[in-house]
Amino acid sequence: MSSIQAPPVTQAIALQLAVLTVSSAMVLLFSGWMNAYSLLLGGLISALPNAWFTRRFFRHRGASKTRQIMRDFYTGKFVSLVMTGAGFILAFLYVEPLNTLVFFAGFILTHIVGLLLLARLQATGTNQQTTRRSQN
Repeated sequence: MSSIQAPPVTQAIALQLAVLTVSSAMVLLFSGWMNAYSLLLGGLISALPNAWFTRRFFRHRGASKTRQIMRDFYTGKFVSLVMTGAGFILAFLYVEPLNTLVFFAGFILTHIVGLLLLARLQATGTNQQTTRRSQN
């Protein structure tokens, strides 16, 4: 077992989904049902494959698990791309009516929230490492 701490990916995914849910609820209140489910669907097509990839990628830690980590990275990324593509195909084939502008806005919003959370986690991790080094 590795002593390396896993990043707080579960909290990041939960926060990403919370932002998507709140955004969809606000759109529902101000713009109607079709725009709300278009936003939610676009966001889920971004968030669910990302969550699957993240959980798969971070299940192994340590130098002795390098081969498994790399295998999980490549297979996880491939599967998440397939999931994203399938989500788009299914949405365009079976969801009517769909506001495509709001749909893509949900996808992009959720992606941006994920990137901002990643940047925040990296900044927090860097600050914690610097603090630990200065204390030693």
